[in-house]
Amino acid sequence: MSATLAYIENYSAKLNVIGPQVRKIRERKGWTQSQLAVKLQLFGWDTSQDSVSRLENQDRRVPDLELFVLGKVLDAKLEDLFPQNLRGKIKALWSHYRVKLSRGQVPPVQ
Repeated sequence: MSATLAYIENYSAKLNVIGPQVRKIRERKGWTQSQLAVKLQLFGWDTSQDSVSRLENQDRRVPDLELFVLGKVLDAKLEDLFPQNLRGKIKALWSHYRVKLSRGQVPPVQ
């Protein structure tokens, strides 16, 4: 199995690609998910430890404003939040992302 195919299968049911990098940066800083949630709240984002956990586990989408706030709070460039070599994988990943329905629902994985 090629590295790209393995990567795609890993991400086939995920709702974001930044979660693992957010976790790595947070852990590098020695912060818990609760501490990150508090720092995000102080910046103006009404969030919780559960929401941070879901983001890191790729179980929730990440709107653009949240990307901005994450970058500021984590003191990271936006490109640092994305996996390395993502550019070459976008075409292959695109069809594997679940479509977002109205009201935030997603269809079941088949």
